[in-house]
Amino acid sequence: MPHEHQGLQYVIRTALYLGVFLLLGTGVLVRYLGWKVSRPQRWWAWQVLSGGFLLAFGASLYGAYHTVWMLGDTALLGRYLWQTQQGNLILLRLLILSLLLLLSMGWFRWDRWLYPPLAVGLLLTLSLTAHAAGEGVVGVVADLLHLVLGVAWAGGLLALALLWRGAPPEANLRALRRISQVGGSLFLGMALLGGYLALVRLGDLANLWTTAYGQRLLVKLGLVALVLFLAAFNRFWLLPRWEAEGRKGLYLVGLEAFLLLGVLGATGVVAGTEPPGPTPRAPSLIRIAEGYGEGRFVGQLFSQAGVIHLYLDLRDKEGNLLPTGPALRVGLEREGLVHQEVLRPYHRSQYHLAYLAEEGGVWEVWLELPHKRLAYVLWVGR
Repeated sequence: MPHEHQGLQYVIRTALYLGVFLLLGTGVLVRYLGWKVSRPQRWWAWQVLSGGFLLAFGASLYGAYHTVWMLGDTALLGRYLWQTQQGNLILLRLLILSLLLLLSMGWFRWDRWLYPPLAVGLLLTLSLTAHAAGEGVVGVVADLLHLVLGVAWAGGLLALALLWRGAPPEANLRALRRISQVGGSLFLGMALLGGYLALVRLGDLANLWTTAYGQRLLVKLGLVALVLFLAAFNRFWLLPRWEAEGRKGLYLVGLEAFLLLGVLGATGVVAGTEPPGPTPRAPSLIRIAEGYGEGRFVGQLFSQAGVIHLYLDLRDKEGNLLPTGPALRVGLEREGLVHQEVLRPYHRSQYHLAYLAEEGGVWEVWLELPHKRLAYVLWVGR
């Protein structure tokens, strides 16, 4: 995938996670961990909730738009949202986000009971549109629980770091104490689930330092280790002294929250990186280099988020684009699903195909050049 598209996928996913954690973390703090913190900060709490909602809503909608833009026709947006599984999940996410924001207005008596199932439903849409979707029921449940525990701890801590100013010191300390008391159990659960998911996706421990997915996961784990160190320092050394001395500041909690933002950013990058997988399978990236007359066809065939892409150039021996190129025929097939089309240059001798695969798994792709037929087997993740 061209670097600018991959980078944008990272940004979209990071914005989605940040928005969800801000929205749900503030909701958890307000309802269950520190309502006395948020009471004097109602207007600011509403702004944080709204900001989280807008980030998650906008990232979801723009992510769908970017997908159909890469397909070459933004008019497909409605069809993508209504007629594909991923599109349906995005629509469901947008609906749940709107309901959660509505609950935050305090118009409903039973919002403490309505909130948890809606929050879990929102997180489920994240799991079903990420790597976990291809890992079966166990993988989806493990990923969902990982997110639930993360929101309960990290989301609540982020919200506290944003809302503590202006709140009574005793309310801040009480909320921090509650977060610290449950934090150990929540972090242990996250670590166990995260370790299981990492092993499934890495397949081999050596992939932790030999693949892009593993190296990015290492960066995330390093940030998580720093957060854990600060959390333990706060819990066992700083918090007792604050309580004894009547301190008002939560500045190290702010540093802990800042590192959590880094963890969310790393999570967005890891989520946008194709894992090596648990077992040998067809590649998700194939480089093409095939001679043709005095020049050669060069490019890449790859899959990203359920979309099969083919980028191909016809260049001379010096690597310069030729003025024009011949029409090519491309075919894609999986278990009876067949798609064929004639591919013509969109600029000089450059070609691009984007095809939204209806199913994930192994696809057969053939490319008919004027002098030769090339055949490939490509892995398409969902």
